[in-house]
Amino acid sequence: MKCVYSVILPVFNEESCLEDILRRVLHSLDSLQEPYEIICIDDGSTDSSWDIIQSLHKEFPHIKGIKFLRNFGHQNAFYAGIKYCTGEYIALLDADGQDPPEILPQFFAKCREGYDVVYAIREKRKEIIFKRVCYALFYRFYKFIVPFNVPINSGDFSVFNRNVADFLCSLYEKEPFLRGLRSWYGGKQIGIQYERHKRLAGKPKYTLTKLILLAINASITFSKIPLRFISVTGILLSLLSIVCGIYLVLREMLTGADILGWSSTSTLIVFFGGLQLFVLGIIGEYIGNIFDEVKNRPHFLIDQSLGLSTRPPADSNR
Repeated sequence: MKCVYSVILPVFNEESCLEDILRRVLHSLDSLQEPYEIICIDDGSTDSSWDIIQSLHKEFPHIKGIKFLRNFGHQNAFYAGIKYCTGEYIALLDADGQDPPEILPQFFAKCREGYDVVYAIREKRKEIIFKRVCYALFYRFYKFIVPFNVPINSGDFSVFNRNVADFLCSLYEKEPFLRGLRSWYGGKQIGIQYERHKRLAGKPKYTLTKLILLAINASITFSKIPLRFISVTGILLSLLSIVCGIYLVLREMLTGADILGWSSTSTLIVFFGGLQLFVLGIIGEYIGNIFDEVKNRPHFLIDQSLGLSTRPPADSNR
């Protein structure tokens, strides 16, 4: 029987809360009284997460699973689930319990009204103040640099229709940033506010370093503004140097004043040296992305699967 709803859960060392969240998802989807599937993507877990998925699959055939050979990352886990899912309406949901599955029926109902994407807007976050400030700054910076509309405080938690899923499956980006691609798609989209909870158990898998790398990837994948910033900065500094040069020449000609200041010269050398390295770093990020794309390695490698009777297209791992 063809599925109407698909829910995709990336899993990475979530043994402490996985069974609880899956049973909550099951209870939520049972209320819809239509065929559904839950696809768990084990992203190289080293705990008993895969054993829990196997055990629940025997009890609830709706729960299916994909086990990666190693950790390929949160975004690629979502991407794999989108490749394999068969539902007409697809939900992306983390397995840590921060995004409550009890509101999935509301999201699915809204999507069935004709919306291409229904995304969740985080009304309240339970992270520490430092992380909340960083998130707020990133979303506003990201909204400023990309050439399309991006909702503020909206993460991966969302529901979209088959057309959006097929669009995402047609892409070969090696480092997909799904919430950005979702916004880039456009169409008819709407946000629903909700209160984000604390993790049910365990530690966050997105460390500060991973969050910074994700933000950098998101920025350079969808925007050329960092490169244009380099050009504008170079032009302004060139104009400033010309103005300063004219001033110094005129000062010496008119007043005969000798120009002193070794310390200021050293400071300027250090400043411009740092600026050059910063500029090279931005260019290097773009070149690195190109390097990853041209290697054309697969997004993920699969070790085992559960309950998946069909395979994705032949180019799904490109």
